[in-house]
Amino acid sequence: MRTRFTVLLAASLSAGCAATGDRADAPALHARGNEPAWALDIDAALRFESGRLHVAGPATPLRVDGERRRYAAALRDRAIPVTVEVVAVPGVCRDSMSGMPHPLRVEVAVDGRRFDGCGGEPAALLRGGEWTVAELAGERVEAAAPTLLFGEDGRLGGRTSCNAYSATYALTGETLAVGRAAVTRMACPPPRMAQEARFLELLQGVRRFDVADDGSLVLIGDDGRAIRAHR
Repeated sequence: MRTRFTVLLAASLSAGCAATGDRADAPALHARGNEPAWALDIDAALRFESGRLHVAGPATPLRVDGERRRYAAALRDRAIPVTVEVVAVPGVCRDSMSGMPHPLRVEVAVDGRRFDGCGGEPAALLRGGEWTVAELAGERVEAAAPTLLFGEDGRLGGRTSCNAYSATYALTGETLAVGRAAVTRMACPPPRMAQEARFLELLQGVRRFDVADDGSLVLIGDDGRAIRAHR
């Protein structure tokens, strides 16, 4: 039987830093972790689950310290005090089971017990600007580089080395899939046409993605061949 706690969120951090303050308009936070499995969701309410532990209650403004989001909660069940603290820091975090990258590293402490995991939507790592392809299956692109622009509507578009293209993309818990691209029909010199064909072939075969230490986007196929791009 799950134990329920009423959550009263209260800021417990010092306010001496000018970069630190309360945020009522902060974005929602969704995070997950493994070993043990846990799940955290913060929007209008805070919900945390791990095994038989279940914490739920109203959420109030978080605390912002530079790029860090900090949440602090004071919980009570009868006369037993329990504390919950959440820290979310921007940075690529890979799920320890699926390998899917996320945009936040998240630490949760429940009454002194620590849970580590990843938060935010993986799609946020893909969106936000155009990517320029630098490598196709390990070969450097020297001229007429293809581009990638991931939209919030599930559309992917850009230019091949010769034409414009558009496609769909979809993220699941473990994979990134790209639909068949629609391409304009302009003719170009043979080297550019060959590069376009190689790009479209690799794009069609994408099954997952990663973000390298240098910030490059890596789109990876089942055969291990990859498209590497940068902003």
